[in-house]
Amino acid sequence: MIDPDARERQALHAAMKFMGELMAEIGWATRFNELSAEQARALAEAAIDGFQEAMATSAPKSDTEIPF
Repeated sequence: MIDPDARERQALHAAMKFMGELMAEIGWATRFNELSAEQARALAEAAIDGFQEAMATSAPKSDTEIPF
């Protein structure tokens, strides 16, 4: 990500929380090269899901009313 804006930085922060929760389950002493394929995939999914959820939550709400 190049030059993230404030909303994207907040979403990255939220993604790190998701990743942190998963790392707490895996064990903080576990090195990345020691992760199983399943654990690595789950960590990547946590990062992406956390980022996307935060971006969706912080998206400006559009007015769905039709103006005519």
